[in-house]
Amino acid sequence: MRVQGDYARQGYAHVEELIPPEVADAFLRRLSADLPDLTSRFLAHAPIIRKTSIDVYAADYPPMLQFLWGLTPSMRALSGRDMLPTYNYFRLYRKGDICRVHSDRPACEHSLSLTMGYSDGLTWPLEIGVEPITHAGPIENDFAGAPYASFAMRPGDAVLYRGVQHRHGRVTANPNRWSAHMF
Repeated sequence: MRVQGDYARQGYAHVEELIPPEVADAFLRRLSADLPDLTSRFLAHAPIIRKTSIDVYAADYPPMLQFLWGLTPSMRALSGRDMLPTYNYFRLYRKGDICRVHSDRPACEHSLSLTMGYSDGLTWPLEIGVEPITHAGPIENDFAGAPYASFAMRPGDAVLYRGVQHRHGRVTANPNRWSAHMF
């Protein structure tokens, strides 16, 4: 695991190889085998995405809960905070999707976006607003001229960020047929 950035000072950091890519791939294969009806049972519509996405919450798939608790010691070490996990979910984005710029709810004080895989191997960057915010703003298509950092993540890479204090999104269209992420 390699950390690029200073989470304590900046409020975000790129964590390369948080998990081995082979573990991310094995998780995706298992999820697909366990939940063959992903495209129908788990379709969701969130205001941050213009189309429907496939969202799976830990309550619907217990191995995700084990993943959440398994990452908690790493989150503690990376954030420098003693914490307990609140929740996690998995989202499968499709070709052309963007994730509109937003901030998270209070339960996401310390957020993690973990890339699990890409159908076509093309990285799809996550952007994080450089300046902290003091209150949630509207969901927007871009950063409206505000400075942001961009992180291209490979499978197994993550970005740790203060989700309530830093607006974030994916403002370029997903170049893959699909991309898989756990939050």
